[in-house]
Amino acid sequence: MKIIHLSDCHFIDPAPKDAAAAGKAHPQHTLQNVIADINKWQSDAELCIISGDLTHDGTALQYGLFASTINALPMPVHVIPGNHDARAALLAGLPATGRDENGFINYAFTHKGIRLVFLDTLIEGEDAGILCEKRLAWLTRELATSQNLPVLIFMHHPPVAVGLPFMDSINLQNADEFGDVISMHGNVKHIFFGHLHRPCHGIWRNIPWTCGPSSYTGQPLAMQPGTGLPDKAWLEPGYGIALINENDASVCYHVETVPNPKI
Repeated sequence: MKIIHLSDCHFIDPAPKDAAAAGKAHPQHTLQNVIADINKWQSDAELCIISGDLTHDGTALQYGLFASTINALPMPVHVIPGNHDARAALLAGLPATGRDENGFINYAFTHKGIRLVFLDTLIEGEDAGILCEKRLAWLTRELATSQNLPVLIFMHHPPVAVGLPFMDSINLQNADEFGDVISMHGNVKHIFFGHLHRPCHGIWRNIPWTCGPSSYTGQPLAMQPGTGLPDKAWLEPGYGIALINENDASVCYHVETVPNPKI
């Protein structure tokens, strides 16, 4: 199974006619460039999953622009919110998106014997994320009912510290509670997330995890507390290609970068 993993698109309002006046690449242009690369080289992927921060301000205009842009992808697209998104506007702009009985963007489906679980970690108006009591209860039920299937989880906020002091302060705030739920069931094989604007991977609670790149721009490595972003080149836009073994749900993950369009 091949899955395209996009994240942190950060759509803003449409670019001005004189794009050079903006001073940098527009996120719609970078995503269009990424999609062109996907369509040329990875069009056989079965799904595309976008792990949050679809827009920058969560407005109807931005979701409309985003929806029209991702229509160029040839495979089904599934999304979850990030901290820059607005739940109601996202659901209005992308009405096919799943949700649970409480209105959170939690949903799941089975594809080729693997359960794909999508989690809503959004706290409206805040940068950090959470899985509140209702969302954890939904996840507990979902993992219990899919006990005989391997599970892949997609979320926006990292449940693990990654050595980036600022980003670690705005990750999933109740990671231990989340970890207890998934450890209890034992069927989660991999966790995918975004938020960091740079690809990385590791193991947490004996479960491998992967952070995908941003389709807009990637942040330089900022590991020193209180110093801000270093004076280093920002990462190019990119996307992930997850190759999933259908027998055991093991993952091989590639990152492809796509140079910024010329302004």
